[in-house]
Amino acid sequence: MKGEFTMKKLLLAFLGCVCILSGCQEAPDQVKKNMNGYGESKQIDLEGVDYCSPQELKNVDIEDITYKPDNLELPSKIDFSDVEDVGVVYFKAKEKFTDNRDEFADLIGKGDVDWERSETAGGGWNFYDKDSEGWIQDNGTFGFWLGRYNQYVRSDNYLKITNRVYLGREDCPDLVCNLDGTSVSLKDVIAGTDRWVNEFKYLKGDLTYKAKTVYVRTDDQGNDYVGLFYQPMYKGVGLSYLTYPMDNNISGGGVVIVAMTSGVDLDVEKPDTVSDCVTQLNVDVESEDMADKVIDFNSALKLVEEKMSGFNRLNVVEVRIEYVLRPLYDPEKESVEDEGIIMEARPVYSFLIPNGYQEDDFSYSFSDEENGLVYINVDMIDGTVTDDFAANSFHGN
Repeated sequence: MKGEFTMKKLLLAFLGCVCILSGCQEAPDQVKKNMNGYGESKQIDLEGVDYCSPQELKNVDIEDITYKPDNLELPSKIDFSDVEDVGVVYFKAKEKFTDNRDEFADLIGKGDVDWERSETAGGGWNFYDKDSEGWIQDNGTFGFWLGRYNQYVRSDNYLKITNRVYLGREDCPDLVCNLDGTSVSLKDVIAGTDRWVNEFKYLKGDLTYKAKTVYVRTDDQGNDYVGLFYQPMYKGVGLSYLTYPMDNNISGGGVVIVAMTSGVDLDVEKPDTVSDCVTQLNVDVESEDMADKVIDFNSALKLVEEKMSGFNRLNVVEVRIEYVLRPLYDPEKESVEDEGIIMEARPVYSFLIPNGYQEDDFSYSFSDEENGLVYINVDMIDGTVTDDFAANSFHGN
């Protein structure tokens, strides 16, 4: 069945942002309420909370933390040095992206492909042949699979993950990979994909991309396949890809998505060549309201300690500054896969905590990281504290 496997992969690419809620009478009113706030960003001064400028965040050092929460075990390092500015940002999904699908096919080396219209909500096009497959949607998202690794996946022969590297928590190891008979250091592989992902024409725009997670898989012949997950960044702040999409305060039926995930998955199996690429989001900045001041990190720790006072000790493996994206749309009339959808992005301190999930050595995607972590987010503007503990049945380390 031509294109069936492509559709399976397209579905997987969006699973992170879809949640189905039961009941749903109140959803449209909630969406209208959300839309009414579009373009507004109010700074609220909270009692007992200190503030700093966004530029001061670069200087945060774990050794200089003055507040020591009793119920949090913090990581040995915290790095906010990439942060350039912080505020409330409105992103917009791209439009009419598939008009240039033939040029896209040329760019990835496929030339004249047999495009078929997709049945997905995003208004996309697919191609599928014996060696490769791909898709592109009007909203700017796309995916292609061109290499040997894709043949393994097509046959459900998932290769074993022999090395995992979480670059936000550890330095890149001195690992040498066998790429189609050529020895290449993992650091050089990452340097090459850094260039590719930030220069590829169909990813160019207001965002940059930073490598966050690396999986190295190995086949029976000793060939390595390096999978890399890149986080989109805006002015040094990443777009969240771990945020739980369900708002338990919204009741109702149908499909209601209240948070978006983002990211770019790449696979490398030959030196200086990207064989596979999948995007979850491709947006530009519609408007922004950068903050003069944000809640400082010591105050964020106080807010987390108060919120999580019922826990004895929570082991935090990483702290990030990220944007959580909320789509502003009417689910009765629109899909979040539509072109031109607006998303409100609010900055948070995100405290990431392992939840005891057993990693899958044969995982096809980067879902291990999402499945293996829960988070506590502190809104840097208004101090709201949220978490996904209940959604993951997490009761502490």
